[in-house]
Amino acid sequence: MDAPFRYIADDGQREPRCNLAVDEALARAAGPEPALRFWRNDRCVILGRFQLAGAEVDLGAAHRLGVPVYRRFTGGGAVYHDAGNLNVSLVAPRDHPLVERRLGAGLQGLYGALLEPLAAAVRTLGIPAGAAPRGLFVGGRKLGGIAAWVGARSVLVHATLLIDADLVALERVLAGPGDPGNRRWQLTKSERTPVTSLARELDGSPAAGGGSPRRPDLRAAVDRAVLHAFMAAACGPTERRIEPGGLRSAERAVAADLLRNRYGEPAWHASG
Repeated sequence: MDAPFRYIADDGQREPRCNLAVDEALARAAGPEPALRFWRNDRCVILGRFQLAGAEVDLGAAHRLGVPVYRRFTGGGAVYHDAGNLNVSLVAPRDHPLVERRLGAGLQGLYGALLEPLAAAVRTLGIPAGAAPRGLFVGGRKLGGIAAWVGARSVLVHATLLIDADLVALERVLAGPGDPGNRRWQLTKSERTPVTSLARELDGSPAAGGGSPRRPDLRAAVDRAVLHAFMAAACGPTERRIEPGGLRSAERAVAADLLRNRYGEPAWHASG
């Protein structure tokens, strides 16, 4: 019988560099046991691995708003994070049945392992969300994005879900000037898409200040809905084999090394 999923709940850590190090550590130190992690960051922009900061981000606006810019180890586009944005990471061995089945349909199939339960969870809240190839949408408005890393022994897929994030700050800092004529920017540029949040869809709240939503229990309700939807999708309706757990000692050691030698280094985040 396959190892149960380890559920790593949001632990209250909000330092983006620490969280980015943990995410990569989970992928690098992955064992036979798959893991599902929920986490949130303080306000920041997270670039895809190969993106150009000056092209993707309005650096002047980011400076004025106190929004630092960091870089993750997966590809994909730039995203805005704050505590109103839920991040969900799935790590599993390459030979896990869920991964083998999904990878058979290519990278888009792997994305579906998270996007489909996220969409199902949002629909339980009364919002008609759908999973598209590169994100979660309500109509033409984006609720969340997706990125992945495929290693020799394991894979990591992580997604974002805008619950009651500061959409005004998001739109300001992600209004980068681009870099026409730069081939690297042409290959890595983010898709500019109108965004929304669960708070806005539920009660019209723009969460412009990034503070508490009108429904103060919304974040906890979303965490529960996403966990239940993933349990149903990944484990089946009767055999719900997800067990709470924390980071293993090996994962903590890899995360500490990554924080020291990569995510704690300004040169990593400024590269390119």
